[in-house]
Amino acid sequence: MDLIALTPLDSGAINSFVAVLLGLLALTIFIFVKPIPSNAKYLTLGIMLPLMALFVFILYQSFSSTVSWDNKQLQVNIPLYSNTIDINQVDFAQARVVNLIKEPEYATKWRTNGLGLPGYSLGWFSLNNGVKALLSVTEPKEVILLPISQDRVILVSVSDADEALAKLHASAMTKEPID
Repeated sequence: MDLIALTPLDSGAINSFVAVLLGLLALTIFIFVKPIPSNAKYLTLGIMLPLMALFVFILYQSFSSTVSWDNKQLQVNIPLYSNTIDINQVDFAQARVVNLIKEPEYATKWRTNGLGLPGYSLGWFSLNNGVKALLSVTEPKEVILLPISQDRVILVSVSDADEALAKLHASAMTKEPID
């Protein structure tokens, strides 16, 4: 099984998560201090605690994100959007490194389902070129683009883009032809 570790969050993205969590905590405290019915207070607690737990889970899982594959399937292990794709849908030969700043056609246009914080884009996005993309991007300058169909790609930030690209291209050589 081949494995590529994704780039962990940098300090800016971690600070974004901390700011969101502190904001949710401050809002929860504000609502509990405010004179409102106790049912509303407990409803707020019932919404805010799972929401804070979700952000902590995403933060924790983002440090162990990977893309792995064998001869049957490709697994994208990212928080909330982990996905298993049949290996025959993946075009390893067309994988390449893109710079989302210098190549604006691959930059995100719309977030269709996901999380967009300063320093971290996670989930499904529509790109400027009309393609749908599953993203886990922490550093927009070295992003691996891996096509999975005509109109869908995976965009992930990796620590060593050249090594990751070499692994992906090596898998293109050994991939069995589709029957």
